[in-house]
Amino acid sequence: MSKKVKIIPRGKNILVRPDPEQARTSEYGISKPTNVDQDKKAIGVVVAVGSEIKDIKNGDHVIYGVYSGENIKITESGNEVDYVLLLDEWVLATIE
Repeated sequence: MSKKVKIIPRGKNILVRPDPEQARTSEYGISKPTNVDQDKKAIGVVVAVGSEIKDIKNGDHVIYGVYSGENIKITESGNEVDYVLLLDEWVLATIE
């Protein structure tokens, strides 16, 4: 029986789930962009925010640098799910 993992960002960290349509990586974790723009930025949905974050909330869509943050893989219900843990300053913009 496996225990459900919950990631809770601390301080100024933000947990983002990359947009699966855009997040294309090789089995070695190397980004394979479909065009030049995707090589520089990524889009994802905020899953959780640290206690010091005031202007970004769960559910926001954000743009961040492809090479920013720490990539995390979590197994949920038998499927691997990708997340990125970012500092708030690495978020370039929110999408409304």
